[in-house]
Amino acid sequence: MAGLHSDMRKFQEASAADRTRRGYETDWAAFTAWCTAHRVVSLPADPKTVGAYFTDAANMLDSAGEPFYATGTLDRWLSSINKAHELAGHPKPGKSPEVMTTIAGIRRVRTRPINRKAPLLLPELKRVITSIDPTVFAGGVIGLRDRALLLFGFAGGFRRSELAALTISDVTLHPSDGLHVRIRSSKTDQEGKGQVKALPYGSEPVTCAPCAFIHWVRALAATKHGRPAVMRYLWQLDEEHHVCRDGIPECHELGEWDPLFRPVMKNGAPHLRHISGDVVNDVVKRRLQAVGINPARFGAHSLRAGFVTAAITNGASYHEIMRQTGHKDPATVEVYAREHAPLTNNAVTKLGL
Repeated sequence: MAGLHSDMRKFQEASAADRTRRGYETDWAAFTAWCTAHRVVSLPADPKTVGAYFTDAANMLDSAGEPFYATGTLDRWLSSINKAHELAGHPKPGKSPEVMTTIAGIRRVRTRPINRKAPLLLPELKRVITSIDPTVFAGGVIGLRDRALLLFGFAGGFRRSELAALTISDVTLHPSDGLHVRIRSSKTDQEGKGQVKALPYGSEPVTCAPCAFIHWVRALAATKHGRPAVMRYLWQLDEEHHVCRDGIPECHELGEWDPLFRPVMKNGAPHLRHISGDVVNDVVKRRLQAVGINPARFGAHSLRAGFVTAAITNGASYHEIMRQTGHKDPATVEVYAREHAPLTNNAVTKLGL
């Protein structure tokens, strides 16, 4: 029976995605440290203790006098505290009246402006993509990865975690659709039901996601044969024609479960491990800065926001957008419309001013 209980605990812990679980652990560690410092019990925590914890956090202000923590951060902390209690068989303190009214009051008094990332739209994306020179060694290897990463992120409306988790076998070439990219699990699909996103053929080779994928896979295969093979491939790179029309090459050097997007060293050698979501963020900021665009307002989410904003502006329905992004609630898509495409389907354009 002890063994079964141990296995049951493992399954309970596996019910959350790795990224979510790491967030739980970090948030819980912060709460227990606070409880230790204040000499109160963290598990099970008295609702008054939890309320005091959030009151302490809400009273912290930044140098501009604004709340240091966003309400979304506090919500995540509360979820982590509730989860720790649930796994230990205790009532969730976040369901108590004391905590619920405290959080509600913080929302009213300590709300700060939401800092949403600006969308990376098609003109700026093209400017970034065309600035990348993949023919030089060793920066060309990084350039091919970055180009594929940016085009995947924009055309697929991907979350950064979805991009980071992709493997070679998750991507297939369809004769008429372009690329089919399988998402095995995501933020809103932690049970792993999966989703297939289609990345269509581009009008130009340089902005064609299937072409970018094939160039990157060929570069990965070339790295298995040493520096001379990589240099030769980069120098002979064909950017004038759609290499995607030739189909995906048989790269026997690559395993089907090998990570697709990988960290690349300065000498052009890729690691055999997945990138992190932070790498996606770094690529967006670094490439924007390289073309003279201030990267402060942009990040990894700018690719997903750019897809949604461009789709709304071009008349796509919320249902069509959600098919690609994987959003579950149209209200979430509506946020992008309000923030980044306020004139689309807006009655003010029909007033004749």
